[in-house]
Amino acid sequence: MDSILKDLRLAFRSVLKNPGFSAAVIVTLALGIGANTAIFTVVDASLLRSLPYREPERLVHLWETNQKDQSVQREYSYPDYLDLKQQDRLFEDVAGYSDRNVTLSYGDAKERRQAVRVTSNFFTLLGVEAEFGRTFSTDDDRSGVAGLVVLSDGFWQRRFGGDRSILGKSINLNGIDYLVVGILPERFKFAPVADAELWLPLNPSNEEVSRRYQHWLNVIGRLKPDVTIQQANSGAVAVATQFQNVDPQYHKSAAIKVVPLREQIVGPIRPLLFVLLGSVAFVLLIACSNVANLLLVRSTARHQEIAIRLALGASRWRLVRQLLTETVVLASLGGLFGLLLVRWGVDLVLAAIPALQRNFEQGLSVDSRALAFTATISLLTGIVFGVVPGLRASNTDIHTLLRRGKRSAGDGGNRARNLLSVAEIALAMVLLIGAGLMLRSLWRLMQVNPGFNPQNVITFQLSLPAAKYESADKAGLFYQQYFTRLESLPGVKGVGAVNKLPLVGGTTGSFQIEGERAFQPGQEPRVNLRTVSYGYFHAMEIPLLYGRNFTESDNPQSPPVLIVNHTLAQQVFSGRNPVGKRLKFPFLDYALEVVGVAGDERVGPQDGAITPVAYFPLLQDGDLATSFVVRSSGDSASLVNAARQELKALDSELFLYHVESLEHHIANRPATIMRRGPGLLIFGFACVALLLALIGIYGVISYSVQQRTTELGIRIALGAERSDILKLVLKQAFALMVTGSALGLVVALALTRFLSTMLFEVNAKDPTTFGAVVLLMSLVTLFAAYLPARRATKVDPIVALRYE
Repeated sequence: MDSILKDLRLAFRSVLKNPGFSAAVIVTLALGIGANTAIFTVVDASLLRSLPYREPERLVHLWETNQKDQSVQREYSYPDYLDLKQQDRLFEDVAGYSDRNVTLSYGDAKERRQAVRVTSNFFTLLGVEAEFGRTFSTDDDRSGVAGLVVLSDGFWQRRFGGDRSILGKSINLNGIDYLVVGILPERFKFAPVADAELWLPLNPSNEEVSRRYQHWLNVIGRLKPDVTIQQANSGAVAVATQFQNVDPQYHKSAAIKVVPLREQIVGPIRPLLFVLLGSVAFVLLIACSNVANLLLVRSTARHQEIAIRLALGASRWRLVRQLLTETVVLASLGGLFGLLLVRWGVDLVLAAIPALQRNFEQGLSVDSRALAFTATISLLTGIVFGVVPGLRASNTDIHTLLRRGKRSAGDGGNRARNLLSVAEIALAMVLLIGAGLMLRSLWRLMQVNPGFNPQNVITFQLSLPAAKYESADKAGLFYQQYFTRLESLPGVKGVGAVNKLPLVGGTTGSFQIEGERAFQPGQEPRVNLRTVSYGYFHAMEIPLLYGRNFTESDNPQSPPVLIVNHTLAQQVFSGRNPVGKRLKFPFLDYALEVVGVAGDERVGPQDGAITPVAYFPLLQDGDLATSFVVRSSGDSASLVNAARQELKALDSELFLYHVESLEHHIANRPATIMRRGPGLLIFGFACVALLLALIGIYGVISYSVQQRTTELGIRIALGAERSDILKLVLKQAFALMVTGSALGLVVALALTRFLSTMLFEVNAKDPTTFGAVVLLMSLVTLFAAYLPARRATKVDPIVALRYE
């Protein structure tokens, strides 16, 4: 212990004696270790920790799928849910949930909040109890039961300041008083609806209870203790057969998929997190390569000191241990400074992947696990990348070193530095190629034609209270009046409304064509259902290809009509003009006449296929929750203020919410976010890697020039031109670049396949990206080598030969 303490004291004195060298090593390692700890903190919170529920390994999410296409996943109808509850051979219990938005009223103020309707056993199944009050009992989610609500801790703290007296009092939601019966624990967060603030009993309506074709309820379950996921999926085949027998018309090809709840939550982001973890590991390796290069240079400068120590009787192991202690101290200091960057790094990752913040907020902190990871990686870094310089420095010829001093560098050190530079180039190339593929994919995604013009369009949402606008006539009259007011505002070019904005998916349904041969059960075409106003296509600049547009005359008193998109016309009618055909949907007692065919608008994700769409007229449908789209040429802020004033003039109780531009709406779709943020992160890592590689190459070439000063002086004295010396030095850099690039290309070809699921219309082996990165690395290498090469051309042969 005494000798270890002496080694530590000597190591700290060495650090303080060489502040410039120490600072370079510590800052380099702090970047690498800090970035790795930040990503580890995120990975630990999302992938390694158990879910905060009772026996979480037994929790599953159930989806209804299609036997022919397992990628199709949809919710269950309430009758399906009741059938699943009977499967006590597989499940200990199942519960249902369905999210919705509600209007919270307090005094004269109103705001929209996210709520979730749940079955009475939902919290019991998860093993979650209320922090204060209670959750729901068996009878709370029956139809006709008085409104009850359980508050999330965050909502309770923000809205009521943590006042427990709210228990037993009422809050107004959608114009109805709900009794507050409980407050959930602070740690509770249910990731599938992570932003939920209000929890309500399910209270299914009569229609929801009876309609088996109406899929709206998400279902989770708890497996029996002796049932595995594989057994549950095998057993679910019999349940799907039961669905098919009970309802062959709408469940002909039904299948059931049982997914572990953790997989449901983290499955989509797991590959992305592993890619980020691999990226920061590459950054750390490059940083360590730079540090190893610095240590090799420093050990060369200390050869005479080391030779004297050996001559005085120090053993080689004693010297290696001392040098390793110094590198471990430097790495530990790098780890300590790296911890200062962790919180900033975690925030950066959360900004890039917002879903992590919503789902795993509680675990995203620097705790003992993160500290242990930092300590471990710092210790390993110090040992692994300090042992080679240490062994190299101690393996010396005492007599030669004492006679020749510092000028005996040896070829072995140069080879080691060259190998480290090659490794840096290869690792930097892999990161650059990965970043290039991600950014190229993002660019291709942003070039996708959405089927409408998003420029100069403001969107906002509006919800009409059902108690006041109980009929389609009243809702339709309000919409007509508000459309007229908005259209009269200065600078407004078009006004429309839709039940769901583009690119967010939505409800789907099937239909039959009246007067034509019926589709076989399970073979009915499925379409996305949209409700739009008569000005929607004009405001969005979606072309009308055939027939007519909706008009103000398409109201509850006129014959029911609809418009279909081009894809539906092509897929269902095989190129025939569908105008005049009548479509029959199972949820309607009447058929609707097709009056027009619109251009294809992307209603689903940008990276998905264009889907068939059926548009229903808003004035006939009477939808109470609507998104408005207003195209204008003026200032958007003043337009929104004017829209609010016009709304108050019509109904002072209503308010606008979710105000944003249509371009902002597109830019914040999951398909874009899951590529933009991670792509920029990897690009940032690649830039750091490129900078470190540039510094490493510069250091190697610069040191090589210094070591070859005598040789270069002799060449110049014998008549070598300055250009010959320049080529000689650049040739060495070019050799490093070619070797590193070749190695980097091989590694990139092997690893980029892990990016394939995150790419859009870009091949993981895209030759354009690979070629651009090789060219960039060539330019960077030549730039890094040019300054020392230029310095080599100015060597004075008299000065170079003076000491010979």
